[in-house]
Parts: sequence; C-alpha cells; structure tokens
Amino acid sequence: MYFGIAYYPEHWPEERWPIDARMMQEAGLNGVRMGEFAWSAIEPVEGEYHFEWMDRAVALLAEHGVKTMMCTPSRTPPPWVLEKHPEILNTTADGRLANAGHRYTVCQNNPRFIELSRRIDRAVIEHYAHNDAVIAWHIDNEIGAGNACWCDTCRAAFLDYLRAKYETPQRLTECWGPHFWSFAFSDFQDVPLPARGGHPHPGLALEYARFQSKVNVDFAQWRYELMKRLSPAKWVTTNFQTSNASHTDIFDLGRATDVYGTNFYPPRVRNEFPLDYCRGARGALIILEQMTRLGQTIPAYGPGWMRLWAWRSIAHGARGIDFFRWRVCRWGQEMQRDGLLQHDGRPNRRYNELARMGKEIAQVGELIDSTRVEARIAIVMSYESRWALNAGMVGEPDMRVEAEAYRIHDALMERNVMVDAMDPREDLSKYSLIIAPRLYCVDGRIAANLRQCAAAGAIVCLTAPTGLVDEYNKAFDTPPPGRLLDLAGIEVEDYGRLPAPEPLREASGGLGKDFGEATGWAEEIRLTTARALAVFSRGWRRGAPAVTINDFGPGKVLHVGVTLERDSLRALVRLLCKLAKVPRLLKTPEGVRVCERRNDDARLLFLMNFNEQVETVQLDGEWEDAFSGKKRRTVPIPPLDLRLMCSRMV
Repeated sequence: MYFGIAYYPEHWPEERWPIDARMMQEAGLNGVRMGEFAWSAIEPVEGEYHFEWMDRAVALLAEHGVKTMMCTPSRTPPPWVLEKHPEILNTTADGRLANAGHRYTVCQNNPRFIELSRRIDRAVIEHYAHNDAVIAWHIDNEIGAGNACWCDTCRAAFLDYLRAKYETPQRLTECWGPHFWSFAFSDFQDVPLPARGGHPHPGLALEYARFQSKVNVDFAQWRYELMKRLSPAKWVTTNFQTSNASHTDIFDLGRATDVYGTNFYPPRVRNEFPLDYCRGARGALIILEQMTRLGQTIPAYGPGWMRLWAWRSIAHGARGIDFFRWRVCRWGQEMQRDGLLQHDGRPNRRYNELARMGKEIAQVGELIDSTRVEARIAIVMSYESRWALNAGMVGEPDMRVEAEAYRIHDALMERNVMVDAMDPREDLSKYSLIIAPRLYCVDGRIAANLRQCAAAGAIVCLTAPTGLVDEYNKAFDTPPPGRLLDLAGIEVEDYGRLPAPEPLREASGGLGKDFGEATGWAEEIRLTTARALAVFSRGWRRGAPAVTINDFGPGKVLHVGVTLERDSLRALVRLLCKLAKVPRLLKTPEGVRVCERRNDDARLLFLMNFNEQVETVQLDGEWEDAFSGKKRRTVPIPPLDLRLMCSRMV
C-alpha cells in the first residue's frame, strides 16, 4: 500500500534532507508527493532548467525506501512569468484582473499560458519519464481551483464551444428558452458571459459551468496522454478538492487519471461522503492530502485523531494515503497551517502517530490492498444538478445538492452500511437501493437509467426538488418531477419554503407513528399512482402527502417532497434499507463506525471508535484481529482507536 506524505525539499537546506529521509523511513513511509509548486526552483530564469537539486532529493529518498510521486507545476507560475506575460492572469467575474501574488491566478485558455505551461510540464515529464525512483505522476494540484475566468479569450473559447455543441444560434435560443428579458440570439457572437451581478440566465450559467469544467479536464487530459506515452508503467492521479468543490466534474476529470485522488480534511469536511463519491464507479481512490493539522483555522484536535481519520479513509476504499504535509513552512501564506512537523522539524506526537500507523500498514497493507468496498447502496449526484440549482435558486445556499447528499449519507453511516456515490448516468444495475438527492436537472439518460433500475427491482428514492429542469436548465412544461412523472407516480403542483418546521405523521406502514417534522423546502403533491407514506399533520397542508411510494414493476420509488433531518431522516433511511433488504454490518454504540472491505477469500471489518472512552462491539461470529492474530467474538476498542478484524472465507 502506498503510504506517503507531501514533501517540499526546495523549502529546506539540503543538509536537512538526509534527516528528513531517515525520519520518513523510520516512520514507515514509502512515498512522497512533490513538485507541484516548484516551477520557480526548476526554471528560475526563462529557458534555464535546474533539475539537479530535485534529482538529488529523489535519489536520496529512494535510498531510504521512499519513492516519488512527481507533480507537474504549471498552474503556479513564478513572478518572472507573470512580469513578462501579465496577459496570462485570469479575470474575475466582476471584471478585475486577478492578483498576481496568489496561486492559480491564470487563464487556462490564454494561448501564451498554454504554451508556457506545456513547455514546463513537458520538461518535467521528459526528465523523469525513465527515472525508476519516480513511480507515479500527479497532474498539477487541485485542478480548476481559482481558475474560473471571464476574460475576452475565455469568451471567444466559450463561443467556439457553443458553436460546436449547438451548431446554430437559433437552436441555442430554443434550448435555453427565447425572449425572457429579450434573451434571444441571431448570432453566436451576441452571447455574453454569465452576468457579473449574481443573477445570470440559468441556461447560460449552466453551460458556462460545463465549459469551465471542460477547460480543466482538457488541461489534465493533455498531460495524462503525454505521461502515458512517455512512461506507461507509471500510474497517474491528481487531487480533487473533495465534493465540496463544484468547479470541475470529477468523473470527467477522472478519465485523465488511472486512480481517482482527492483531498480530505475531516475537521473542515466532517462528512464521509466525499470519500465514497471520489471512489465512484471505479471502486478505488487515493487520498492525496490527508489531514495532519490545520493550524489556527480550526479548533485543535488532540492525540489519536490524525491516525483514526486516515484509517477511516482506508476503510472507505482508499488504496493509498498521502498526508499533507511533512513540515510546516517557515514562510508564505501557509506558514501557520498544515504540517506533520512544526517549524523546528523535531519529532512530535503527530510523528509518533504516523510511525505507529506506518508499522500497521507494513503489517496489513498487502491484505488491505487485495480488498475493495462492495456496496449495495448508491447515492447519485450530478454536477449538472449542482450547477443548475445554484443558478436557479439565487439566495438559497441551504438548497445545495451536496448538503442533502451529506445528510442522507450521514444517516446511512449511522446504520453501518457501505455506500457507493457516483454520477446518475453510471451503470447502477448492481445496486438494490439508489438514492438521488435533489436531482434537479434530469436528462434523458438519467431518466432512462433510473427507470431501468426500478423496473429491475431496485428501490429508488428521490428527494425534492427533483426533475424541475432539463439538461439546458429550462423548466419542463409538465409538472415536476418532469421526465420522472411515471416513475414517482406523483405530480408536484407547487413548491416553496416552510415558514417554520411542520410536524408529519405516518400515513401507511414503515416510517413510525412519531415520524418527526419537515423543514425548509416543501412540495404540494398530487398522487397519481403513488400512495402517501407520510402526510402533514396540521395547518393548511393537513393530510397532504409529504413522502410517497410508487410501485414500478418489481421495484419501488419513494419521493420525499420535504426536507428531512435528524430522527425523520433516520426513519426514512431505516425504511429504505428494509425495503432494499440491506442489513447493517453490525449494531454498534453511538460514535462507533463499521466499514467493510472484502475479496473472494476474506472480509475485513474496520471497527472505529470516535468516542473518548472504551467501547465494546459484539461480532456476528469469531473473527481474527488482523494486528494481534487473536480470535474474538467481543471486541473492546480503546478511545479514538480502531480494531481491524478479518474473517477468512472457506
């Protein structure tokens, strides 16, 4: 198993490097990721390349059993580039030129940036293509972050994109909807960029989001193809900024990698959903920035948390961990932020945790590598729905699609079940339960895919607002859920925000008599073929459906027309798992999570205790502790610790 950390030798005197290499080796690290911010050290003057320092660092680390994942550095150009070519800076949505003193402030469509970036990245790739101490490629860093641009070059590229997709301005106008606020086009040249006032045309906003995502994917694709052509044996990845970020479609970007990669900072992103979403349909991921510390930006976390969070990432399917980072830099914008070691570089409690985990990985890493997550539940979330909903729900930040996905995922994790998360157009045929939170934008492929799943016997759950717009962010001329009307068996006659929480009651079996309450968004639902599972219990909505269920062939489709939280959401998830016949892995005390990875020969249970006291878990038979070799039926788990249990299949 890859067990590494981000390292920046250019930040430290060369006489320090042997100390770092020895400490890494003693901690059990076998990899480093480096180079993504090193353009200024590799090419300090235009055309003058200096790889000798990096070569020495790569060789020294390899002598200590630490191989390198080499990053390309082109999205953070040095000052000489920006001084000589200020035209490569990107333009913000309000028309200002970006600040040259920050990172990622480049226009990726600018011809000069394309030329310069490909030149430096090609130099790096060609130099290390045949270096055996470099085992993997990392395409830049956080591709798409900070690169959104509204300059004239981007507008010209956007118009070319529209011409290729729509062919005629008349077809574009028809797809987006004509004449609202006189919005209609007789020439592609008349199409503006999205409004700089925060209230853009929905069709334009959605298409520009798609376009900017494509720009980021194209950036990665060129480098991926060069890497695989020059050094096909090295695997390629890049780090996405977890599912909180929406600038780039991770599933499109993933096609320019061999392994999906993501950053994961648990205190900042408390939910585990990003791990399952990044793992996606491929079934594997690598964590390229795993939390060590975040300095003054979050409350301090004590001993045990760093290691436990890293093990949780592995439990969710990670094939490798790369912590961020080896040592806090003594200068720069992050000099009080991330780092395993503090500025003085001395071993500390985090280093001791790393060393403990290194010994554990050496012991069980090969076994873990042979397993994968196998889930019967899928949460599907599309970037189009996120982009479209953001454009259509101006001033409604709590209506974010990912917020709903996180709530549902949390409720599933409490039940100790495994979940895959992916785009709704992926193959979903193996899942018995499919949950689509706020599938606001529904195209023909998505509708056909969900319909096929239900017709094959799956349980499908939709949550409001579903099916309000098509793939162009234009509302259907039929009631919501639009293309999914027959699937849900309902018609949504109106919708809006509840002024205050409204109590619900069970209407027909499964949710429980004290079902709880609805908050936020609520729909006025008319039943066609569906029946109500829960209804409003007071006010002018009294008796009106809130949660419905519809038989669709051998499958069933639930529609949640309100926002559910806490006990109400737990009741819904309990019913969904019952209908789909998905049992929990184990029943555990609150604060104890169980994840499973498996292969044809073995099952691994990751028992993780996030409480400050010892907790005990009763197993469903006799299991072997993968670390101690002891057979157990009852497992005590120390505070902020885990037990890895193995069951061999006969």
